[in-house]
Amino acid sequence: DVEEEQKLLQRAMRMRLEQEEEMRELNRLFLNARCNMIRDKQVLEKQMIHKELAEEEKRLEKILKMEWEKGMEVQEELERCRKQELIRARQHIVKQMEQNAEERALRAKELHQEGQKQLEHLEQMKREERKVWEQKQEQKRKIFAEIQRFNVESQRLKDQQQEQERLEEKRVLEQQQEKDEREAALQAEQEKLHLEKEKELAQLRAKQEQAQDWQAELDALKAKRNQEAADREWRQQELEKAQ
Repeated sequence: DVEEEQKLLQRAMRMRLEQEEEMRELNRLFLNARCNMIRDKQVLEKQMIHKELAEEEKRLEKILKMEWEKGMEVQEELERCRKQELIRARQHIVKQMEQNAEERALRAKELHQEGQKQLEHLEQMKREERKVWEQKQEQKRKIFAEIQRFNVESQRLKDQQQEQERLEEKRVLEQQQEKDEREAALQAEQEKLHLEKEKELAQLRAKQEQAQDWQAELDALKAKRNQEAADREWRQQELEKAQ
C-alpha cells in the first residue's frame, strides 16, 4: 500500500510539473504574440504618419503653385490694362491735335488735365497692383510659416512617438523581468513545498514502520500470553487426569 501510494504521489508530481511546463510555454507564446502585435502596430502608425506628412507637403506645394500662378495672371492683366490705357490716351491726344490747331492750346490744357488724371489713374492702378502683390507676399509668408510650424509639429510628434516606443519597450522588458522573477520565486516555492512534502512522507513512513513494529511486538506478546494460557490449561488438565 505504501509503495502504491508513493507511485501515485510521484505520478501526480510528474503531471503537475508537466502542466507547469505547458503553462510556461503558453505564457512565452502569448508574450511573443503580444510583442509582435505591438511592433506591427507601431510600424503601421509610423507608415500612416509618413504618408500623411507626404500628402500634406504635396498639398501645400500645390497651393503655393496655384497662388503664384494667380499672382502672375493678375500682374499680367494689370500691365496689359495699363498699356491699353496709355495707347488710348496717346491716340486721343494725336487725334485732337490733328483735328483743330486752334483748339490745340485749349485742348492741350484739357489733355494735360486728362493726362494727369490718366497718370493718377495709372498710379492708383500701380498702388493697387502693389497692394495685391504685398498681399500675395504676406500670404506666401503665412503659408511658409505654416509649413515651418507643421514641420516643427511633425518633428515633435515623431520625437514623442519614438519616446513612447522606447517607454513601451522598457515597460515590456520590465514586465518580462518581473514575470521571470515571479516564475523563479514560484519554482523555488514549489521546490520547497516538494521537499517539505517529501519530508512529511518520510516522517509518515517512519511512523508507519514504527507502528508496524509496535503491532508486531503486540502480536508477539499476545501470542506468548496465549501460549502460556494454553500451557497452564494443559498442565491443569494433566494434573486433573493424574489425580
